[in-house]
Amino acid sequence: MCGSFNLETCPSNTQADATVFVLFRCPMNTRLIYALLMVCFSWTAVAWSAEEGEEIERTIKEAAMAAATFSETKDKQAVLKLYTKDYVGIQDGESETRDSIEKWLSDYESELTNGSTLRFIGAVSNLQVRMPGPTAWATYDYVFQAIRKGELEAQDSGQCTTLLRKEGSAWLIQHEHCSKTRSMK
Repeated sequence: MCGSFNLETCPSNTQADATVFVLFRCPMNTRLIYALLMVCFSWTAVAWSAEEGEEIERTIKEAAMAAATFSETKDKQAVLKLYTKDYVGIQDGESETRDSIEKWLSDYESELTNGSTLRFIGAVSNLQVRMPGPTAWATYDYVFQAIRKGELEAQDSGQCTTLLRKEGSAWLIQHEHCSKTRSMK
């Protein structure tokens, strides 16, 4: 270990760029080792963030896919497992909870059992993820289509902002706000 160190202010052109760094008084090879260790630790943080970002993207896309394939799978848990127990969302001004999603899936399943040919297709694009810590948020565009007997019955498109929370090893949707795109007059 080195004998002494000083805390100094890094020379800077602006106050916003000012940082504090440690000036080690040790042999050149020891400073090189410290520099290499700092690079290695920094790279680990970048790699971790990229992996976490991919997991968040996967959660959002999986939620869209699970809802779109529900008519074939009738697997409510494939959808619900992606939402926190305290989920609260807004869809075009209407509040929704995890319970209301479960009720919608049950009602849809009943319609399917009674012979309904209504199917849904969902697509996510322009997905941007930001991760400030154990929570994250993502923005994306969506297209949602209702198909009956092979014919397009309805289509919505818009934008969503989703807040996610890490629970165990999984990223779960805690809040989502989606709104239809309206034309400008």
